[in-house]
Amino acid sequence: MTLASYFRMSTPKILIITLFLAVAVLRLADTFRPINQASWRECDLGAISRNFAQEGMNPLYPRIDWRGDGPGYAEMELPLFPFLTAITYTIFGVHDQLGRVWAFLFSLGALFFFFKLAREYLSEFASIVAFSFFALNPLIVDESTALQPEGLMLFAYIVAVYFFIRWLKTDETKYFFGAVAMTALTLLAKAPAAHIGLFFGILLFEKYGWSVIKQGKVWLFGILSILPAGLWYLHAKNLWLIYGNSLGVSNEYHWIGLDFFTNADFIEGIFRSEFLYVWVSFGLIVGTFAIWKGYREDAARQSLLWLASIFALYLLAARTTSEDWANYYHVFSIPPVALIFGFSIKKLWDYAEQFTDHFSSRTLAANLRQASLFLIVIAAIFASLLLEAKQVRASFLGKRVPDAANLCAEQLKPAMKTEGLIVASGGFCTDKNGYALAYNASFMFYWLERKGWNICVEEQSIEKINIFAARGAKYLVAQKSMLNEKPGFEDDLRRIYSVTAECDEFLLFDLTPRG
Repeated sequence: MTLASYFRMSTPKILIITLFLAVAVLRLADTFRPINQASWRECDLGAISRNFAQEGMNPLYPRIDWRGDGPGYAEMELPLFPFLTAITYTIFGVHDQLGRVWAFLFSLGALFFFFKLAREYLSEFASIVAFSFFALNPLIVDESTALQPEGLMLFAYIVAVYFFIRWLKTDETKYFFGAVAMTALTLLAKAPAAHIGLFFGILLFEKYGWSVIKQGKVWLFGILSILPAGLWYLHAKNLWLIYGNSLGVSNEYHWIGLDFFTNADFIEGIFRSEFLYVWVSFGLIVGTFAIWKGYREDAARQSLLWLASIFALYLLAARTTSEDWANYYHVFSIPPVALIFGFSIKKLWDYAEQFTDHFSSRTLAANLRQASLFLIVIAAIFASLLLEAKQVRASFLGKRVPDAANLCAEQLKPAMKTEGLIVASGGFCTDKNGYALAYNASFMFYWLERKGWNICVEEQSIEKINIFAARGAKYLVAQKSMLNEKPGFEDDLRRIYSVTAECDEFLLFDLTPRG
């Protein structure tokens, strides 16, 4: 083998290793930052981790801070991520960054297995392109260091699909049990990931037809995959029924209703998130070209089936998935879209070969049309990757600057001289259609290191505050914008209680009545 041929063979491997290291460094740069944004999910996961370390390491009973005067046991997904974080807290002390290290490690696993999944469908170079799109996607990068269960879920989700595809192709037992284990972990990590069962079901039907119902291994796969999640969520539901705390599961209504068919905001919101955060605008051109030229091939067809199962979730839970704040739910779409993006390279190559083969026999106008389409798709590929990088940079800069509420908490904390519970402003109790919302806002509890109650906007009243005070609340951390939703309420508070500290957006009231 000549040196030149060796380098030609080694170039793709060198390229993917270099790219992997580069995106790993990109994530590592954002790993060592505190929780400084008013993110209820990050603050809740941080609080649950801290409470495990400080109040007991029983993973069956996760505790939140906005617990009132109760124990704080809450309905949520299996708290594996905060439990792992708590283990490191017991060793190194409570540091927000330790949770991000776990998220970073899960993200590396997701990157590795996505490339292996891409190689099941694509050539080496096309897999590298798909990997680039996946690794640089701003939602994926955000979740790579976020204190949210999505990082663990995405890792398990991608590994589950990889093992399942390998099992269908080889029928090997090791892939069967790998798919079972990772599918079960996916469902435990995040219940909405259950849509993957629809995709798996379609692939099984394609392989076996109607005889799929006679396949014992298929039944075993379904039972073993679903049973752990079923048992956990029954237990979690019981925590909600007994203690009344939920992380957006039973205390918010997510599901499609009749207003979906009369209000275009739902479908527009879903497609907006897909267009901006998943396809990254220009990627839609690339994807359309790939599907147009190769929709019958496995890479495109199965990616589209995967997307269809995901859209079933988006439509079913449209009340949440259409909201911009919930864009992280759309991480599900990114793996199949990245496969389609990489598949476009193969189709471009085929297209270029056809163009050169028939160049002499085509008219000038036809050649120009074909060359223009080729250049448009190439430009869209580069534009997509550049736009991804730009969005990631903007996201990094935003997260590096502490949120105004975080700076406010630093001012309020020294003024809280009395130990005890607090009341903090929450969101709205219901949406404009009267459906329940998870109004709990956890960030002030986390930063102030206090326990207590949230009060939702519609329930703001002196009578309600007095009830909390009688149950042990010492302070009210009131958000001015929420107070303004109840005209006159701030004036009533100032008349009855003393303001002990104030910043731009928050007031701290001592709940000892004047006189």
